[in-house]
Amino acid sequence: MRTATIQHAFAVLADERLIVLRHGRTAVVAGEANTNVDNGRARRPGRGHDCKLAGCRPHVCKPMKAKTIRNMSGAFATAKRWDWIDWNPAESTKPPTVAQRPLPATAPEDVAAVIAEGRKTHPKMALYLWLAAITGARPGELCGLQACDIDLKRGILHLAFNYLVKNGQRVRKDTKTHQDRYLAIDPVTCAMIREHLDAIRASLADFGLDLPESACIFSNDPKGVSPWNPDWATPKVGELAAAAGVKLNIKGLRHFTASQLLAARFDLRNTAAALAMAAVEPPRSGTTPTLYRRLTGEPPPTSHN
Repeated sequence: MRTATIQHAFAVLADERLIVLRHGRTAVVAGEANTNVDNGRARRPGRGHDCKLAGCRPHVCKPMKAKTIRNMSGAFATAKRWDWIDWNPAESTKPPTVAQRPLPATAPEDVAAVIAEGRKTHPKMALYLWLAAITGARPGELCGLQACDIDLKRGILHLAFNYLVKNGQRVRKDTKTHQDRYLAIDPVTCAMIREHLDAIRASLADFGLDLPESACIFSNDPKGVSPWNPDWATPKVGELAAAAGVKLNIKGLRHFTASQLLAARFDLRNTAAALAMAAVEPPRSGTTPTLYRRLTGEPPPTSHN
């Protein structure tokens, strides 16, 4: 929700004497916008305006959408916490329920079709998609993957970092949920990674160079110095899916992994651990695990479990 919308809502409520606005930790709470124009739209006319003479259309009240009401409830809570208002009128109300939309998972045949398309046109991207499908890793986690994070002898992949580019700055930091995890990978996956690394080593050997342990697995640099930008890799996945005639994105692959694990009767706790989801235990149970809990029919956790 835009800041101007929240400010306007607070200003209207203050005019109706439903809330009292005051200066809190920010300089101005409401009323900063131009009194005549708000983002190119005309504001409400003044007291001297005659709608009959001006030919204005009669106002028709429309109820807010459920999502808007829930957003406003959160906005009021934030305003009270920041000392913008003395009293939160939403505390005495019950937010409307949100209908749960179906969350269909991508069929394995569609995932296989996209990976097959990648092996024909972009082998490195095909490996990226394969790892995303079997590990459920986030784009930044895959882009931040280095050669030293993979133990092909024992078949273990270590996901501990997240790579992103923000305001032109390249950052390699811990993962979104601050969890690093070791995942077992099957012999087929080990063979695909080994084939990929052997091809890079062979090209470097022609120039008398070795592949460093810190080399990024997914990089357009011959020595793997700089990884792919996740914002570049994500649209590429969509392009491969379109070429294969499949509707798929990188987030859909993560949902595919979770759905396959749950269908194989992995419990939600282990599935969440493998994908480094938000907490599944109270009091900080995340939104995503809660959604999968509804899909699997698992009872919600309690604080004394």
